[in-house]
Amino acid sequence: LALLKRQVRTREIKPGKSVQKWKVFRDASEAREALGLQSSSLAVLDALLSFYPENELRQEAQLVVF
Repeated sequence: LALLKRQVRTREIKPGKSVQKWKVFRDASEAREALGLQSSSLAVLDALLSFYPENELRQEAQLVVF
């Protein structure tokens, strides 16, 4: 049920919404236990964000890193 709720909320994101990638990382790090994240998952997220060329994550952008 929680997954479905999250999917519905994701669809309700306003067009043009963006967020600073390092703010997302800091927030995820602070809420690590509540989100059930392991430190290794945060390390992978940190690496992926480091290689993402822009500082902002936007809804319409492709979030692909190489």
